[in-house]
Amino acid sequence: MIGLALLLAAVAALAYLERYLGGSLDLRLLYFLIVLCGAILLPRLLALAIASAVAIVSVGVSGVEGVTLVINGLTHLLMYGYAALLTNNWEQERRRLLRMSRVDELTGLHNLRSLKDQLPTWLGPAARTGRRMAVMMMDIDGFKSVNDRLGHGVGNELLKEVANLLRFAVRVGDEPFRFGGDEFVLLLSDADGAGALVVAQRIQDIYQTMGQTLRGTDVAVSFSIGIAVFPEDGATPEALMERADGALLDAKRTGPAKILRYQSRAAA
Repeated sequence: MIGLALLLAAVAALAYLERYLGGSLDLRLLYFLIVLCGAILLPRLLALAIASAVAIVSVGVSGVEGVTLVINGLTHLLMYGYAALLTNNWEQERRRLLRMSRVDELTGLHNLRSLKDQLPTWLGPAARTGRRMAVMMMDIDGFKSVNDRLGHGVGNELLKEVANLLRFAVRVGDEPFRFGGDEFVLLLSDADGAGALVVAQRIQDIYQTMGQTLRGTDVAVSFSIGIAVFPEDGATPEALMERADGALLDAKRTGPAKILRYQSRAAA
């Protein structure tokens, strides 16, 4: 609404300027800039409303009357409206492609690329305030058996179920990511080792009470989870990811359903 109000104010100011100058300057480029800004910043209907307002105002201040006014009005309406539609479609497509590059299509979670972008952003405030944060890496024990015995369709449904579980299990503000394959990563703000272990065990427990996709089969599924905590286990994104991955590998060697923290190997 603020953007809409600002653009309408810009239209009014430009119309006043054109009236004041008596048409001695061609201000069509500025009108076009307002239309394009509206198409980029606003939803389609509001962008068309801005384009209509620009068309009406730009013709109204020209001083023409009668049939010429009607023809000029329709011409400007088509011109600005078409420009608004093209620009809005382009912007929507750009946003869609940007989202696709950062969101996993199957689960709807943010993907590895998004994780690499966001982890340094998470570490900044933690480093400045001296707070801890945890990186939790997990994968699904028995996932290969799910695909081999029940089919990849069931495997995909399991991945979506796990993604929904992670959304439900973490606090508001914490973020789950799909790392790739059957591996997931969670970023936990304001979490030390003990707090991260609580979250990891909660994930295990919740799945054991759910298990909707595999209910009625003899295929058992659990999670192996590795944890690294900032700053004790690493002060950089690369170090934290490497050590969480190392803890995950140790968990899988001793698993299934093991939860290990880097170095301390504190099992839940």
